[in-house]
Amino acid sequence: MNTSVKEESKTNVNQLIKQGIARMYDPQPQMSDLEREEYHNRILAKIESGKKLSPQEMAYLRANDTISYQKARRMEQKRQWLENQMKKCRSKQEVRETVEDAIVDVSQKDPDRNAIIATYQDAYQEFRKTSKYRRLPDTRKEAQEEKKYRKKSNSGLDGEEREMLETTPLVEIYDELPKFDTTG
Repeated sequence: MNTSVKEESKTNVNQLIKQGIARMYDPQPQMSDLEREEYHNRILAKIESGKKLSPQEMAYLRANDTISYQKARRMEQKRQWLENQMKKCRSKQEVRETVEDAIVDVSQKDPDRNAIIATYQDAYQEFRKTSKYRRLPDTRKEAQEEKKYRKKSNSGLDGEEREMLETTPLVEIYDELPKFDTTG
């Protein structure tokens, strides 16, 4: 008798803990079931459209829909990978080619193919809004010419002077100035 009472109390305690954790991850504890379902569907649509999820949305999925959470994590990893690849590019042409290659490399058999492509396209659109992208030359040829010009102009300086030139506060200010993209 005592053991069954202890077992039952342990089960109740575990259930209470699980319910408490689930309430912590609820976006709005006062949501009705219909509102909760709509919220869940909005998150799923956001994943499919390639948009970034907020930490609150990720926590909600982690607590309530582990399969969708795994998919969202996968999309976030794909986005981070592509963002890192785009940051390495030396021209806008290279950025475009990197994105196109990434899209082409998505397997036709991948069940998340559409979501991955949408994530890549969204990451590309977001990257195009950055000052780093706006500073990039349009083509590889222009990037090479710019690199040659920098080498020539810095060739008369010793290593310390060259380093000081590259790290002046003016460079940071210049980077934040608006750049206008004439190619669209």
